[in-house]
Order: sequence, then C-alpha cells, then structure tokens
Amino acid sequence: MDLALRDLKDHPDQQIHDAIVQEEWRHALQLIEKREKKLKKGQTNDWLTACKASVLLMLPEPAKRRQGRILLDSLYSKSPPVADFNAVETIRSFAELRHESDPRMDNLWTQAANAQPSDEQLHKRWFLSCFRMRDWQGARKAGMTYTKHFPNNREPFFWTIFANFMASKTLPDGNTEKQLCGTMAYRMCAKAVEAVALDPDQELRTGRVIRTLDDIVFLLDVYESQGKYEEAIQVLESDRTGIKSGIGRRSWKLVILKIRLLGSAHRWLDQFKFCFELLEDANSINDRPSVHGFGKLGNDGYVWTELVNAALSLKFSSWMVDGEATWVPCTAPERWSLRADICSDAETSKIAVRDAVDRNYYKYSRLAVASLLDGYNIDRNAMCAGMLWASELERDVRGENLATKAFEYFETYGHKTFCFNDLQPYIGAMQPPVMRSFLHKVRGWLMGRRYGFNHLDHDRPFDPNMLMAKTNALKLEYCLIYSQDRRLDEVDKEANMENFIVECIKYYHFSLENSGNNAEQPKEFAERFPGDEAGLLAAAALLKFCRETQNGQMLRAMMLLDELITRSPAMYEVFGTLTLLYVRMGAGSLAAKTYHGLSIKNIQLPTLPWLLWTRLSTVHPHRPQLKDSTLRNDSRISKAEADPVQHLTQALDHHVHLRETDQQEILEFLQAKQYASLHRAIDNSLHNHNGFVKYLLLTERARTERLSGLQQKRDYRDLFDQPARTYDNRDKISVPHWEHPDSTPLLLQVMPGEWPTDEWLSHQMSIAHTFDQVSNGGVSKQKPDLYLIPTAYSEPEKSMTREEHSQYQTAVECQALLNLSESKGADEAARTAASWSVSASLESIEKRQQAVIDELRTIRDREHEYFWVMSDEVTAPSWLFFHVTYTNLDTAMLIKKTLDAVETGNRKLRIYDPQPAGEQIARIRKLCDELKAIIHDLALKLNEELSFDKYHEPMVHSIIGRPSDPCENDPIAYWLRDHFNRGKDNVDKVTKAYVLRLCEAWCEALRNLCKLTSRS
Repeated sequence: MDLALRDLKDHPDQQIHDAIVQEEWRHALQLIEKREKKLKKGQTNDWLTACKASVLLMLPEPAKRRQGRILLDSLYSKSPPVADFNAVETIRSFAELRHESDPRMDNLWTQAANAQPSDEQLHKRWFLSCFRMRDWQGARKAGMTYTKHFPNNREPFFWTIFANFMASKTLPDGNTEKQLCGTMAYRMCAKAVEAVALDPDQELRTGRVIRTLDDIVFLLDVYESQGKYEEAIQVLESDRTGIKSGIGRRSWKLVILKIRLLGSAHRWLDQFKFCFELLEDANSINDRPSVHGFGKLGNDGYVWTELVNAALSLKFSSWMVDGEATWVPCTAPERWSLRADICSDAETSKIAVRDAVDRNYYKYSRLAVASLLDGYNIDRNAMCAGMLWASELERDVRGENLATKAFEYFETYGHKTFCFNDLQPYIGAMQPPVMRSFLHKVRGWLMGRRYGFNHLDHDRPFDPNMLMAKTNALKLEYCLIYSQDRRLDEVDKEANMENFIVECIKYYHFSLENSGNNAEQPKEFAERFPGDEAGLLAAAALLKFCRETQNGQMLRAMMLLDELITRSPAMYEVFGTLTLLYVRMGAGSLAAKTYHGLSIKNIQLPTLPWLLWTRLSTVHPHRPQLKDSTLRNDSRISKAEADPVQHLTQALDHHVHLRETDQQEILEFLQAKQYASLHRAIDNSLHNHNGFVKYLLLTERARTERLSGLQQKRDYRDLFDQPARTYDNRDKISVPHWEHPDSTPLLLQVMPGEWPTDEWLSHQMSIAHTFDQVSNGGVSKQKPDLYLIPTAYSEPEKSMTREEHSQYQTAVECQALLNLSESKGADEAARTAASWSVSASLESIEKRQQAVIDELRTIRDREHEYFWVMSDEVTAPSWLFFHVTYTNLDTAMLIKKTLDAVETGNRKLRIYDPQPAGEQIARIRKLCDELKAIIHDLALKLNEELSFDKYHEPMVHSIIGRPSDPCENDPIAYWLRDHFNRGKDNVDKVTKAYVLRLCEAWCEALRNLCKLTSRS
C-alpha cells in the first residue's frame, strides 16, 4: 500500500498510517474512529475522512461500503475544496488499489492547487503522485500547472516535457491526445535548445535550458520519437549543443546517436561519409590531422555495420539532384572530395541525372569499402563487416566471395571462442556448392595442422587453441549440413550424421584425457574447455538425429549431457538443455535437480525460470522425493534445494523486491534530473514487470497449488498490477543455438510441447481467473482487465496443446455458469432463459468429459504418442502422459467447484429450474469421479510395471549397445561404450546407475499421481 504519508514521526496519526499500510482494515477503522472522537466540536480533518471512506470501501459488508461511498462523495463535492494533499493522495492511492477511475479525483488536485497556487510543495506532491502511479495524463496536467505558477523554475519545465513524452509513448495509437502530447514535448525541447548561448557567460537566466549531456540525450529521444530526425541532427551538429560543444564533450554516445539518426533520416551518403571518416581516423598511420578526433575509438563494430548498410542503401536509394555540388569519395578514398562533375555526361532530365548519381555513389562507396577493408587487414570488426558486405551484396548469387572472406576469418580467429558466433549470421547465404567448398577448405586447413576430421594422432602435441579451432569447424559442419531440415538424401545424411557424431565423441574424449595434463591453457578456457563443446555438439546432433521411435538416441544425448554437468559446471547450455529434456521425459524431480545446478543469480531470476516451469505444473506439480542415488552427482544439493516450488517462490519474491527497487531507482533519477536515464529506467521496469516469465510463473504456481494441495503463505496477487501485454524476456541462450538460420532450432525440438506465446498465456490467465472467482464465492481477487475473459469459443492456438484448449473451452462454460449464478431479480421469462442457458452449458461440459474418458480408456493403444517406447516390453510415461492426466484432473476440479457454486447460488436466488439441471449436474459429477478412477488405475498399473530389473537391460542396450556388437552395426554405441569404459567406473556400472535414476524419477511421478487421484 503506497500512501503519501511517509514522513510522520511521533504523530498521533502514525498508528493509523501503519495499520493502513499493513492492510489491517478493521484495526485502522477503529483507530480512525478513536481519533475522530478527540477532534474538537465542529473541527474536521480531511485526511481522517479520506482514510475512513477508503477503509470502509475495502471492507466486505455492503452497508460499510455504502457508508464509505457517501463519505467519499462528500469529499468530492466539498466547498471550499479539499486542500490537504495528504487527503487527496490517500484517495488516489486507495482508488488505484480498488482498480477504480473517477474523473472527480483529478479535480481534487486541481482545486487544491488553485486554492494554494504559491504552495510549491503541493504542486510537487501532485506531480509525484501521478508519476508514481504512471498516470502520465495526470502528470502532464500537474506539470503544466506547476510550470504556470513557477515559470522560471527548471524542475517543472522538464517534468512537463517528460510527462508529455511518456504520454505520447504510452497512449494508444487511436487516441487524439497522443500526437498533441508528442508535439508539445518537441516544442518545449526546441525552446530549451534555443535558450543555449554560444558563450556560457551570456546564457539566458532561465531554467528552461539544456545544461548537461543527459539533457541532450533526452532531447534527442523526444525528437526521434516524433520523427524529427533532421532537427535532431542539427542539434548534434550545432556549436552550442553538438558533439564538439562544451555540453557534448565529444561523447561517443552522441556519435552513435548521430549515426543512427542519419540512417533514420535516410541520409545514406552523409551516414556513409561520417562512418568512413571515423574508421579512417581509427586506422590512420600517417601524421595527418584527425577529422573527428576519436582515434582508435572509431573502430567500433556498430560503425562498421552502419557503414556497410549505408553503402548498400545507396544502391537502392533515389536522389533528386539539380546539378549542385555533391559529396562523393575519390577512387582512392583517403579523402572525401567535393565532386560536381559526376553528372556532366548525364542527360538533362532529372531521372537521368538521378540514375547517374546513384550509379556513381554506389560505385565510389564500393571502392571506399574495399579500400578501407584492405587497410584494416586482419581486424575482427573489419572482417565481420566484409562478410556482411559480401552476404548482402551476393545474396542472389553463389556467394563465392563470402566463402573466401569467411575462410580468411576462420584462418585468423578459428582458435577463438567467438569465431563461430561471428560466422553464423553470414554463412547461411552460401549456396550448397560453395558451402561444400568452404567446408573442404576448413578441413584442409585443419589437416595441415594434424587436426583433421579423420586424422587422430594421439602423439601430436596437445594445443588447446587448435582444439578450439577443431570445435569451431565441427560447429560449422553441423550448422551448414546436419542441422538443416531440408535434405537431398535422407539415408545418406543419416549415415554421414553417424560419422559426424562419432567424430565429436572422439574429440570430446581426447579433450577429456589431455586437458587435465595441460596446466598452461589460455585464460578463456579456464571454466569451459573447447573439447567439452564437442561433447555438447555430439548431444545436439543426437537430438537432431533421433526419430519418434528412436528414443535410444535421446538417452545417449542425455547421458553425455549428464557427464558434462560435472565436467563443465560453467556451461549453462548443458544445464538448460538437460532440464528441458528431463521435463520432456516426464522425470520432473531430475529436472528440478539439474535446474538447481545452474546457480542462478538474482539478475537472471526474471529471465531463466521458464526453462523449468514451462508446463511443469502439468508434468510434476509435487515436491520431489529425491533418493540418494538421484543426488549422488552433487552432494551439496539437498532435497529442499532441489524443490522446484522453492525456486519458483524465490523468483516471485525477487519480482516483488524488483518492483520496489525499480521504483526507488526511478525516483532517484527524477530527483537527480537525469531524464534520459529516467526514461531508460522506466522502460527497463516495464520490461521486468510486463515480462512473460513473471506471468508464466504466476499461472504455473496457481496450478501447482491446486494439484499438489500445498498452499503457500504468499498469494502474490499484488504482482498482477500490469497489463497483460507481455515482453518476451525468456533467456534462450541456455540452449545451444548452432543451427542454420532456415532450420528448426534445437530449443523447439527439446521443449515439452509447442513454444508458448502471448495467446497461450492469455488463455492460461483466463483459466486462473475462473478458478480464482469460483474459489472466492464468485468474486475474483485479481484484476479483471488482466485476462482474456472467455466469452466465446476460439480456435486452438498453435502454441496450445489439445488438452489446454479443451480446458479453456471448459472454462468458457464455467464462466457462463458463474455469470448466470450471480444474476438477481429474475422473473419467470428470465428464469426460463437461464434454465436453457444452464442446460446448454452443462450439456457441452458433459460431452467434453465423456470424450476425455473415452480417450483415456484407449491411451495404452497409442503408446508412441504418450509413452517412451524402448522395446516391445519396455515403455515409460512421457511428459504428454502426465500433461494429459494432470490437465484433465485440473479441469475436473474446476467443473466440480463451478457446480458447487452454481447450486449454492440457485438455492438462494432461484435463477433456473433445478430439476433438469440437477440431473445433468449429477451425471457430470459421476463422470469427473470416473475420470479420476481411470487415471488412478493407469498410474497404479504403470508404477507396477516400471521395474528396474525389467527395464535396465533394454535401456542400457539402447544407449551403449551390446559388447558383442561390431562397430559397423552401431558406431555411435560402440564409441560411447569406449568413451565411458575409460573412466574410473566401467561402462555397465555408469549406465545402470543412470537408468536407475530415471526409473526412480518415473516411479516417483506415478506415485504422486496415484496420491492425487486417491484424495477425495
């Protein structure tokens, strides 16, 4: 509860304030009434009245609420108006808490300010009250009133600019005020620029002036938001406010802004010229004076990228030239010359002149880029720019020049960890023949250094840098060949894929044997050795290689990843991939344990928990009961630490804390008058609080509590204070992303189900809202406008499973029934219509439940869809089996709660005819109980079948094959057996221990399902 009364100390009203902040409404009411008795006869206290009215409106009794509404109306209509800003801000804070908006509330501030125009503190409090609640329309009104009464003050002037700027950004496009607010902000900024004098000693004595670098950056943000690019460029080129001015102080931030603004204004030639001069200064080898004075700082990746983009844009731009002098580079572009003769041979028509100028601009820009790239030789930024130039220029041809530049880059930086990440954005433009030639050159380069793909000489000197080059080469081959979805010959591809996986396993094992003996490895390999990435690459290829019926390949990948966890604890990609795979396997307890190994920092809590919690509530909603064998890989992990609910609570607590720290940081920027930093802090805060992960955690937590029966002390409803337009802040770098740009990412292949979107989240919020409403007597405690309230059926979203869409449709019917049960004063005609609506909704629910039961009865007949099939005798439940069962149990719970609420409401109000509806309700209850019994029998039978003695041999053979099998039959199994057989334990012992942990996790999940279905 955020109230204005923050600075009361040893004041009689401090106890009231404390009770309100802690939301102890009845205690606060008692203190208010006690305080009112101490007032003298005829004396009034507006703050006490505001508190009493607001507290009464928070109580559940209708009589109390009516009394509070009467008191609040008396304050709105009071004459003379309320002048106590504590009272006004209290009314506003409570209105926000109740999600109410009353136009009379804004009039209270206006009346108070007009009654005391010289009270500067009141004007500040008005603005800050609106600012804290992000009411930008109210803030701009407060700022303009403040500026009107204190015209020479700097603070209200810039506050008004900021409020108008934020209002123009946040108002919807159709709002008529949007353009007005933006224009006002721009004009006020223009006045601030005009007030800057060339001589600081002659500066106008006004607060409405640009003074700091932060002011310039904020002004440029305003100009850019209004599309005033030319005016913004003029500001940066001005002697008073430009880059070289006393305010600009040659800031590199302003240089980057100027490059961006030149591009936004489509001034490609000026952008090219500016970037070229910066790069020429950075590579200057003679004593000529620098053009801009930034020196080596000019060799920036962003400058190179924009130089190339500007040159490419010149090829497609249209210029209207009337023969005047034009800036173009010379053929040897060490200087820029003023050339007016490039149009001398053109025809007189403007079109011909334009075409001639276009051709010459593009011709000279190509020469300039080529010369500049030659001058930088082996510079990383320049080589990346060269690949960008080649990939864009040769997009529609073979890409031979791109392949040449990519190979030159690999020769220079192939031993660096960043090599593949730099190459990946560009190499996808190569055509297949050129791509094969490029890979052949890479192989030849490695062969020349005795690190060839098929050249294993264990006597050669061990070189970690060359091993990194080998790993980067394997990544290139995986990206360009094996990760692509389109294949010319699937059979040949699979054979080559086997050889590729074997090669990755060999090099991973070679690294494992030699890295411990190399004490002088480079610092960049201190936490993750390059050979370990070869092991991760083998796992990624196995996951790409496996088919629906080849679950052994997935087990092999998971076993390699499990070993990498202890080998390279700093490789987040291993933990992220394995966490998703365990959830997909239905082994929720192992997923929780693996996720804990990520050692997530507080800064990652808003972005990483989706790895574990995407659909986990319908796969493993219970606390894990981990055995010692499950925890053996890391003795530091306790059972409590591996509890996923604890991680979820930690993440949500962080969001609560983050909201408070963000608000504090934002207010500090406002007080420090750093408006550009303030703008970015507000944007970051919106990204945090509107983040997809936060809403995902809230919906998953609600379902986990429902299914597990464990209620947490904190309900986190106060986190539902932002619109449901989410910002996708899911961190995807925790899963390898080495695929070709046109192929399916590995992330989507290992996820349980489809990738959740905003539409998926809206449907989940609708279900959560319906559950909250039916659990609280028909009144949801959550903000209603957050949800896509179900009003009609919709087509299944691509991101939703069939069960999720079915549950949403059931929520539609339940919501309709709840709305009917809340109607009052129904006459006979209305009762007849309500009876028909209730009957239709119940019939739809009954049919859907019957269809679910029919499908569950035949679930064992579709084993390849719902189970992991290792052999004819060995099947284990997959994530989809648990997802189907838990989602349908959750739906049955919603149905029964809704039926209870509907029957209770009808007994009180007689909304519909109870006789026919009662028979339908009885049948639906019976179907819900039958569904529960079927799921219980399924889980019980599967748990009895899941025996380690029965499963371990087929599963071990599917991972490492049989010792008697020759290498030719299954080379991957042969080399995995060879790899795991060289450790401290033999391969059979290691594999059996891994299979045992999987079986324990499956059995635990099935036992939890049995417990849930056994509850009444």
